[in-house]
Amino acid sequence: MKLYVDESLQQAHESSFVTGRVPPREVLPPGLSKARFDHVLQQFRSVVGPENVHTGSNLLNFVDPFGVNEDHIPSAAVCPASVNDIQNIVRMANCHKIPLWTTSKGKNLGYGGPAPLVLGSVVVSLHRMSQILEVNEKMAYAVVEPGVSFHDLAQHCTEHNPSVWPSVPFISWGSVVGNTLDRGFGYNPLGEHHHHICGLEVVLPNGELLRTGQWAADNCSISHTHKSSFGPQVDGLFLQSNLGIVTKMGIGMYPRPQAYMSLAVHGQEHQDLEGLIEAFAQLRREDIIQNDPLIGNILGAVSTLTQKSEYYQGKGPIPPIIIEKMKQDFKLGHWIIMFDFYGTEDMILARLSRTKEVLTQRCPSAKLEHTLHVEKDGKPLDNKVLANSTRPEVVGMGRIDSVKMVSFALPPDGGHPAHTDFVPVLPHDSKFALRWVQEAEKICKDHGFDAFTGGHIFKKHLLITHMIYYDSDNKDDTENVQRLWTDLEQHAKNYNLTNYRSHLDNMGRSTSLRSLECMNHADGQKDRIQDVYNYNNHAYRRFVEDIKVLPQALTKYIWMDRQDANQM
Repeated sequence: MKLYVDESLQQAHESSFVTGRVPPREVLPPGLSKARFDHVLQQFRSVVGPENVHTGSNLLNFVDPFGVNEDHIPSAAVCPASVNDIQNIVRMANCHKIPLWTTSKGKNLGYGGPAPLVLGSVVVSLHRMSQILEVNEKMAYAVVEPGVSFHDLAQHCTEHNPSVWPSVPFISWGSVVGNTLDRGFGYNPLGEHHHHICGLEVVLPNGELLRTGQWAADNCSISHTHKSSFGPQVDGLFLQSNLGIVTKMGIGMYPRPQAYMSLAVHGQEHQDLEGLIEAFAQLRREDIIQNDPLIGNILGAVSTLTQKSEYYQGKGPIPPIIIEKMKQDFKLGHWIIMFDFYGTEDMILARLSRTKEVLTQRCPSAKLEHTLHVEKDGKPLDNKVLANSTRPEVVGMGRIDSVKMVSFALPPDGGHPAHTDFVPVLPHDSKFALRWVQEAEKICKDHGFDAFTGGHIFKKHLLITHMIYYDSDNKDDTENVQRLWTDLEQHAKNYNLTNYRSHLDNMGRSTSLRSLECMNHADGQKDRIQDVYNYNNHAYRRFVEDIKVLPQALTKYIWMDRQDANQM
């Protein structure tokens, strides 16, 4: 099955999803007989064409390649090519009370990929809707469909609109729309993608088409440059939600700067994390640093450069003495923070000067490295050239090679690489953060996993990512992964921490949806992430559920499961 035009991305997809994998077992939508579902499939085929309705072995493309159980298997996948197709699919699903789960590229790996929460859901894959509808260089925005990957947008801009750079994540095979709706992030100054949405087009659960913000006005000249509307701002309803299927999105782009500087700070010892957070929190508050610095420990840094087995083949986590050897071999600190400056040369040098001052005050042992690139001979910066000397994603270029880090922990005799993570949201409190990291890393090691710790330093908060690499073909690994996640979850509750996002296994169906008589084994599953938001007897959750149920009550049984978090 072809999901990508670019052959390297297609091969990477097949390597993760198809090669060596066993097709999922056959399941039916909840409450439907096989005969009735066969009739529904014929209706879907009449809308999108027989070749775009998938069952059997093709469903390997729509299950979680890292999955450790069979709780999240679709009954079929339907691949529309237009808004009209989606509307017809939604209306048919309403008639038969079939749960839908929407995905774009299906690359939300570690969180479930394209797989549905509810067993037997029909996956609506939007990968065929892959048009870049507009790139406006003067106003610095793009309008894209859900099937547009970051690789597609980056390549398009490089070839046709080089004066703007998209914000690109670490691996570029995911959907721009899907990543943005799941509050994903990239690496230039527009890295918090959902803050730069400017106009959504959405198919609602009743099949009606909605546009948000100024795009709600026909032929409005500021549809993608002014995001506010008159009255309530509803764009946020479609972030990490199941309240509609986003079919088009306006997103901000970054104007190509006159000069660019890549920077890296090395904290030599584990304890340096405290001073580093103090320094970077101050620099973020002062608006000296423009993008969201990427922080990671030595294991994260070397995971794209080598294999664990090259250094250690014993059981359990890598011993400290081996980690010290890695630091020496690769000339890295225990902590590495990477960030970038953009603008004129004078502006960049001023930012650099202040950065040095704050680092000297807050973490004097830190080592700072930097490289400046400036327009020469009147020629603008060329991101194709820059990508050879810096991280491609920070200059608007995509890459796929970093996917190999998932294989870091595999034994020499192979296996199937997989990962998940635990990502609490922390305040800019350095002592608090250091204490949390020390205790969380001990929990990881106690469960036999290496402590991969990283994250992003945002303007007012931290995301601390505890990445868990494992072999999904190894039963011991898959059992230990969930035990580790549960222990980290319990520890986070002791700190009153919330979670950024999580795998399907840690989500549950809402109470309101159960009232719609569309039941299966997932009912009663605890919603471990949402349950933390417990103020006033979970008033937030009840409010969102009421919004969800209202159109369902108006149009009988309309039901789509949480979808936007998997539109990657």
